[in-house]
Amino acid sequence: MNTSSYKLDDNYCIKIYQYKVYVDYSNSCAKIVNFHHISVQNINRIVHFAAKENLGKVVCNCDANSFENFVNAKFHLEGKIDGYFQGEDAFCMSYFIRSSRKLHKGLNKENLFLVESLNAGNSFVYNNNFKYQIRDAKESDAKEIAELFSNTFFTSPSLVYDEDYLKKTMNKKTLYKVAVDNGKIIAAASADLDNVNLNAEITNCATYPKYRCKGILSNIIYSLESDLKNMGFICLYSLARAISPGINLVLSKHGYKFRGRLINNCNICGSFEDVNIWVKNINNDSINTLSL
Repeated sequence: MNTSSYKLDDNYCIKIYQYKVYVDYSNSCAKIVNFHHISVQNINRIVHFAAKENLGKVVCNCDANSFENFVNAKFHLEGKIDGYFQGEDAFCMSYFIRSSRKLHKGLNKENLFLVESLNAGNSFVYNNNFKYQIRDAKESDAKEIAELFSNTFFTSPSLVYDEDYLKKTMNKKTLYKVAVDNGKIIAAASADLDNVNLNAEITNCATYPKYRCKGILSNIIYSLESDLKNMGFICLYSLARAISPGINLVLSKHGYKFRGRLINNCNICGSFEDVNIWVKNINNDSINTLSL
């Protein structure tokens, strides 16, 4: 096989023929990064490679031109991210290598939380007199942010526990915001930036238990959105734990639209969990909600 690879921490990127694939052992997943003009045969080759690596799932956010080839390669459409490619839509395609990876664990509860979230849609109102300070994170905040994430996420699909990683990505690949009470960081969230496609993923939303249900995360997201709009981004999206009612409620209140669910997608808190796809186009809020 014509392949070349380079290490990236415990995971790595590899080129299978000319197609870049991210091998993610922590989530037992392979992500096809570049897919333009990919054939069904080459998609199957990537699936074969992932199976040999004992991975459970192959995923790709593909465009409309590649959609049919992924369907023909037996991939399933799990959701959609409207405006992902400079305003053009992305289709979240998945191939399940292991049949156990397809199985929902708490579907009824997840749907109940989702309905509650949808019922609260577009209800966020910004408060100019908010009690806590919301500001951009600084490199000197990295230790406190890492401690917050360590106390919130038992496991995480990214290196958010690592101070050096936080410093390396801060304000380059990722925009971090924090909430502060009496000089102490009490909550944080970030936006992973795709400057080429003009999309950003709202992620790493964490609040210490003492400060939850006070609207802190909502105000952090509001601040992130304001900056991202000024930076010219088009599409904002978030992959929220389906079993966690709080973050889904917050996103819905901010006008994000439910666009699907990725099954057993991330190793977040010690096991694989489903995540809901929430999407907001900050230049055009005309996205319709997917039915359950």
